[in-house]
Amino acid sequence: MSAPATELDVWLYGTRAATVRPAARGRSGIDVAWADAALGRWGVGSRVLSQLLPLGTPAGSHPARVRVWLEGLLPEGRARDSMAREHRIDPDDTLAFLAVYGRDTAGAVVLVPAGTPDPATTARTEPIGEAGIAAMLRQAASHGSTADRLDSLTSLAGMEPKIALARAADGWARVRDGAASTHILKLSRPPGTATSDLVDTEAAALDLARRVGLTTVEAHVATFEDQRALVVSRFDRTASAGTKAVPGGPDTVGRVHQEDLAQALGIATTDPDRKFQHGRATPSYADAARVLTDGGSTADALLRLVTFTVVVGNTDAHAKNHAFVRHADGARASLAPAYDVSMHLHSPASSGRLALAVDGRDDARAVGAGDLVAEGRSWGLAARRAARVVADTLERMVAALEDVDRERHPGVSAAAWAVVDGRARDLARQAADPAG
Repeated sequence: MSAPATELDVWLYGTRAATVRPAARGRSGIDVAWADAALGRWGVGSRVLSQLLPLGTPAGSHPARVRVWLEGLLPEGRARDSMAREHRIDPDDTLAFLAVYGRDTAGAVVLVPAGTPDPATTARTEPIGEAGIAAMLRQAASHGSTADRLDSLTSLAGMEPKIALARAADGWARVRDGAASTHILKLSRPPGTATSDLVDTEAAALDLARRVGLTTVEAHVATFEDQRALVVSRFDRTASAGTKAVPGGPDTVGRVHQEDLAQALGIATTDPDRKFQHGRATPSYADAARVLTDGGSTADALLRLVTFTVVVGNTDAHAKNHAFVRHADGARASLAPAYDVSMHLHSPASSGRLALAVDGRDDARAVGAGDLVAEGRSWGLAARRAARVVADTLERMVAALEDVDRERHPGVSAAAWAVVDGRARDLARQAADPAG
């Protein structure tokens, strides 16, 4: 079932950055040839593409590193298998997969067959109505195979059924030939299951995160015919309505490059368990802090996010749910806006075990304000600074919980709100009186 050898051009921020191809015979991995245009724009050693792949260097050209980073753009589990099956691709053939699905990925990377035009000049969209969206969601849920794939040929990491669409003033559209999606639609789990409220608590958690200043992502739950889904705006997209890349083409949507923590560390998530720390040294919050400081940012925002994670009980905050924005100047990296956050501790299905430990603790209920401060100090933050960040975040959380309109989140149970309310107030009291 393996596809023929595939060479792809890698476009980033409007520049052809590299060409990737299967490694030479006798070697494993993927070879990369960095483009002169990229080296001229960003310089040798720039980490504009990835922490793992400094441009034009031996480390950044290592075939195993290139492969694991590209694999981090792909879906996992049954989603990957079914998407590969629909196009008769070996699910382990990373380049063949990206030849089909690489025109719309996480971040600003666009992959196209080598030698083809700048994807910005070929982009197009196809309008789609409610019935079409419902059909896409049904297919995503079934992991089924059809002769004509319904989705936008977008590659999104993760295992949950999801689709990607572009939103314009006149409605929704599928993206084609290098156009960028603007929203992700995540299918709700079946009614009556222990996690049927997951999309509801994610919308509520993102609402709280916006109020605390941790995200720009907007989310709401919507129903398309009989399909209920969370509609989430993409933080790695910027809309420029009315601006066309080509006459008569779709509105231009800018891409903002990002990579997740697993990609930055070179963690292969073909084993989905590897994105969780669960007793290992890595991935860890200390790893994430080092990526930020290497990129010229402080770790304050990360400590705010960790504090928020503990308060809401988001036990699924693994390495692929933390990301870094790689800015177009090629030098800076900053923490991406919070995404894929939810409330879990109220659910009987939750073990309460954090995906990444805080000061050595992975029981979410056992993490106190002092542990949060200690975690920040372990990254090199001064004690007073770490304590101030934690206390300020907890004060904002208490205020956000008082201000949030809970009627806008009818699918979130009183039990879920009560757990988060209690955690926020308990931790805020601890932070205000550390000696108590």
